[in-house]
Amino acid sequence: MGGLPLPRAWDRASLEAIGFEGFVPFADLAAARVPIEAGIYVVLRTAATTPKLLELTRARAGSAYRLEDLTARWVPGTPVVYIGKAEAKVGGLRKRLGQYARKGASHKGGRSIWQLADQDELLVAWATTPDESAEDVEIRYRDAFAEIYGRWPFANRKR
Repeated sequence: MGGLPLPRAWDRASLEAIGFEGFVPFADLAAARVPIEAGIYVVLRTAATTPKLLELTRARAGSAYRLEDLTARWVPGTPVVYIGKAEAKVGGLRKRLGQYARKGASHKGGRSIWQLADQDELLVAWATTPDESAEDVEIRYRDAFAEIYGRWPFANRKR
């Protein structure tokens, strides 16, 4: 099958090996050369410890999740906390990640990350998907992640 290959493991080195770029904090996105093309992106947590969760969210859209819900959704053993997509027709990766960086002003997906105490240390990386739709790649990536960990990444909730 053509298109973006799956990573060998769900970690930074494996994502870099297949062409993911960036690996920058959300605060540094404006200075990063985020493409305007369609693609997928991943949010990674740099610490390997179980995260401290906040009762209140810093997201602008939606209310806070209950701590019990977030605790139950945590996926140990991987830095990947979210897998998302950006279609070219809506401004591509640059626009979508800009929305996400504004703590969900118009991006409700993945808002669980704004209840992680170390949210300012999270990294975002991206890869364009010129040979297939970003949505198809996102679905394939989430499904492959779930095959290993038994569920989607921590902040992924919707089909």
